[in-house]
Amino acid sequence: MSTFAVFGMTRDVALADARKKVKITRKTPQGEVAIPMSEWLQLCEKRADETMAGAKTKQLSPLFDAPQYAEDFISIARRTLKCRDMHIKCRVPLTDALGNPLINKKTGAQKVGWRPYAAHPARSAA
Repeated sequence: MSTFAVFGMTRDVALADARKKVKITRKTPQGEVAIPMSEWLQLCEKRADETMAGAKTKQLSPLFDAPQYAEDFISIARRTLKCRDMHIKCRVPLTDALGNPLINKKTGAQKVGWRPYAAHPARSAA
């Protein structure tokens, strides 16, 4: 059974990341001084704008059992949010260049990772 998820970036996620990363104080010769709230919000907006202009993506959706649910998530997100680079990825066992499975040395289990999902050609033509 494969697991699917939607990856991309939305303005809300970029703003939430910016709020976590933008500091609330600034260093001065007298010591650390708190940044006024209005200035901090402007810095957060600027950082979110930079994130939206970049190429970084994150997992936006919960895990789905079928790709059509992920496609529905993308269509709703595109209608309701400012977003970019929305795409579906599926979890697959990782292999090396020769096709041999990659094994976790500590646990002995096969490694699993995300791979872009390519829709079946007959389905995408319909």
